[in-house]
Formats: sequence, structure tokens, C-alpha cells
Amino acid sequence: GKKTISLWHDVTLVHVDPATDRPTPYLNFVCEIPKFSRKKYEIATDEVGNFIKQDEKKGVLREFKKGDIFFNYGCLPRTWEDPTFVHPDAEGCRGDNDPVDVCEI
Repeated sequence: GKKTISLWHDVTLVHVDPATDRPTPYLNFVCEIPKFSRKKYEIATDEVGNFIKQDEKKGVLREFKKGDIFFNYGCLPRTWEDPTFVHPDAEGCRGDNDPVDVCEI
């Protein structure tokens, strides 16, 4: 039968070569916003299955207002930005309680 996977928890951070079943030097990336688009999708971290859906703010679907983005945007699976941790070099910035953000250029 079909099995639902979580793109956040079930996809490995380190890419594993399917031919050898050994880790490679590459990281997996979950694309939430494809380049040349503007709809803002995110992994639903607070929902079962952690599927990707268009983000909402106050009931309105979110989009980039300045036009299409020119890179793939997403996150690294199996990572998490801790909102209670303040890195001394980050000038008081905290994690956002989501997977680590990535821009693929």
C-alpha cells in the first residue's frame, strides 16, 4: 500500500547513494518555493505528515509581492531552528521553530 512520508522527518539530511546505500558528501533539500515563482509554500510543521502547503497569514494565502524569486528556496530535512537559542554572533536573533532555511542558487 501507499505510505505517507514526512518531508521533514523521513527524508535524510545526508544524501544516501541508492546503488551503494552509503552516505554521499551531499545534503538533501526540500524545495518549498521553486525559482521563478512567487507563491510561498512551507512544510506544515504543526500538522500530521508535515506536507507542503501554501502559507497563510490572517487567513490570506501568502505570495512574494516583489515578483518571482530567482532561486529555489526551501529547507534542510531533519533540522530545526531552536527559538530559545541565541547565538552570540547573531545579534539577538533566535530560531523560528522551523527547519533550517536554504537558498539553492
